[in-house]
Amino acid sequence: MALQPDLVLAAEINSPEQVQALEDLKLTVYYLPNPRTFDDSLCQPGDRGEIDGRSAEAARLNESLKTRYDAVIQKLSQAQRAPGVFYEIDATDPTRPYTSGPGTFVDLVIGLAGGKNIGGELKDAFAQISSEELVKQDPDIIVLGDALYGVTPESVAQRPGWNALSAVKNKQVFAFDDNLISRPGPRLIDGLEQMAQLLHPELFK
Repeated sequence: MALQPDLVLAAEINSPEQVQALEDLKLTVYYLPNPRTFDDSLCQPGDRGEIDGRSAEAARLNESLKTRYDAVIQKLSQAQRAPGVFYEIDATDPTRPYTSGPGTFVDLVIGLAGGKNIGGELKDAFAQISSEELVKQDPDIIVLGDALYGVTPESVAQRPGWNALSAVKNKQVFAFDDNLISRPGPRLIDGLEQMAQLLHPELFK
């Protein structure tokens, strides 16, 4: 109230009670539902542009994002196979690391980028996978979403038993900025481009 905002943007992390409390204070609140699809995330800048009175700028941004998306998908249409991908979120316990399961944006981006998320077969969106199941799935590529916390391809190779994985043996373990795909927003296109280049470098030479 002290800042006297002209507009408050709320999201699903804000409870209906919080939103109502802001409205009761006579503040203008615009509720942004969480995007469910890649297209939803690309459309949100346009929605905010309408609200902010910057429709033309938002339209240009939307068009730029859509052009980049189409370019990536076009290149990936030439992919010959979908490599199995293990996306690591947290391996504090390397015998049961956390990964992104079905319905997450990580799962969506890996699929769009021409890969198969091995965590997509699990039950929960934020799930642990056992060492035994990881060896059974034997991912072609390991993507380290926890690289921001100091995890490196070299440290992964030193974990007991991980040197048996194809991704480790073939040096297909890569650091990745988890911020790009763990939350929906315009940065998803950056994440998609980078993921596609990791999974199919032959198409982006």
